[in-house]
Amino acid sequence: MTDALVSHVRQATGGKSIRAIAADIGMTHTTLGAHLKADVPDISTVLRVARHYGMPLVPVFLAAGYITEDEARQFSGPFRIEEISDLELSKEMLRRVAAGSASAVITQPPSEELIDDVLRSVEDARVQGTKSDYDVAADARADRTPGVDGDDDRTGL
Repeated sequence: MTDALVSHVRQATGGKSIRAIAADIGMTHTTLGAHLKADVPDISTVLRVARHYGMPLVPVFLAAGYITEDEARQFSGPFRIEEISDLELSKEMLRRVAAGSASAVITQPPSEELIDDVLRSVEDARVQGTKSDYDVAADARADRTPGVDGDDDRTGL
């Protein structure tokens, strides 16, 4: 299983073990493990896991190596920016900078006004006992960080 697929499965399952996932989808853990460890994971097994946990298929198929990034783009449609990884966002920003199409917002340091606005928003939220948009974004990012468990019985295989 590719690292990208491991990441998708961990996130969707909350880091469940192969045994727990197998039990959830009605398969033995040995069969599930063998299907997922193959150079090209068994598509019917990956589909079963994805459907059971409500995983979007295009990113899963891309992560499993069934389709290319160009093929995945053919399925593009409405998406939520929160679903795009920091790595993907960073790559797109760097691609724009390299192509010379990046806006000044990306290529120039932030203005003092922007920095003051962000700090003011964070402080106002703290005074009100709430979270600013920046705190919420940081919390969401932390919640999506996969675990670092190297156990054979975990989705890290």
